[in-house]
Amino acid sequence: MDEQNHHITLVYIGDKQPSDEADYKVGQAVRDMPCFTVRTRQIILLPTPSRPRVIAIEIEKTEELVRLRSAILNALNNSGVSISDRYVGDFKPHITIAYVRSKVNPQYLVQAIEDLQLDDEVSGRALMIDRVSLIKARENTYTEIKTHYLRCPGQHQALGNPD
Repeated sequence: MDEQNHHITLVYIGDKQPSDEADYKVGQAVRDMPCFTVRTRQIILLPTPSRPRVIAIEIEKTEELVRLRSAILNALNNSGVSISDRYVGDFKPHITIAYVRSKVNPQYLVQAIEDLQLDDEVSGRALMIDRVSLIKARENTYTEIKTHYLRCPGQHQALGNPD
């Protein structure tokens, strides 16, 4: 996956675009939330290590990240958006770095991650969470459709951000 496509999925709503009302409510729900930082952890295999479909970088599950996700879920639910995320109750924040397209021995992947010392490469990096974006996903291409900024002192005012 291209680096410019890296993101943390907070809620997956499927291939339908929410209404302007739902988008507005998400913006209202996050506009006063302060920016915050999360840290990367280790490489993980999802949905389970024994049946990997995704190789990802785990993100620490902070209270701020959980609160942000809850605000988005509530705004979407209050707007009548049905959530297609089958993992909605099992939030594992992560950044997808590759898809596993064929059957592969999971132990081989685990061993390769260890041999290449990938956990050492990615672990402990700080990521600023300063916005929420509605992203359209099509195969391996992700396009930002709408962005709502969190409250970050000294940032985004120059952008003429109405949120």
